[in-house]
Amino acid sequence: MTAPLPYHIIPKERIGNVIDAIYAFSMTLLVTTISVPPKYDQVNVTEPVQAILTSVLPDLLHYFIAFIILAIFWYFEHQRFRHLIHLDRPLLCMNITSLAFVCLIPFTTNVAGDYPFDTFGAMLFEANIFIIGIIAFAQWRYIGTRRADLVPDLDSVWIEREVSWTLVFPLLAIIGIIIAVFQIYSSAEIFLLAPFIMAYLFWNDPVKTNKPDS
Repeated sequence: MTAPLPYHIIPKERIGNVIDAIYAFSMTLLVTTISVPPKYDQVNVTEPVQAILTSVLPDLLHYFIAFIILAIFWYFEHQRFRHLIHLDRPLLCMNITSLAFVCLIPFTTNVAGDYPFDTFGAMLFEANIFIIGIIAFAQWRYIGTRRADLVPDLDSVWIEREVSWTLVFPLLAIIGIIIAVFQIYSSAEIFLLAPFIMAYLFWNDPVKTNKPDS
């Protein structure tokens, strides 16, 4: 008979399934943030489809930006869970808190897309990304303090690298907020740099050849 796990240990498979489901749902829900005007509004328009596409361009832009961000955040979660032996209560709480803000991404994307010239609307979206990034940073910091229990096979150099990488999105979010304060249109476009920054960091990572087997 298998002995029960200690009270502070939480099997990672359970929370991993929840994370995958919430990210998949949030990424799918993003398409509903693209607001297509009713047909009767286009009755007297010569080229209605062109007019509709022009009107939804801000929504489309924010849709793709948010989708890319969620895909990268999900990849970060996947990488973290590859090395975790299990979760404890503090780490579980940080994961659940992060997921609460992941669920908000479709809402803040919708606000930013519908009101592209509204400074507060843009800042709301960027603040949402900032919080998710900071929680990811806190998670890796916490894992570093409990390495022997949570990730015994992961070298401390790798943990420090992951810690530094999680700061990419909070820093981009801060830059986006500053841009929004100056009322520059579509400050969320700063996040389009994220895939290129992450690709650069990955391909120039001096410790990737020492990656432990997973």
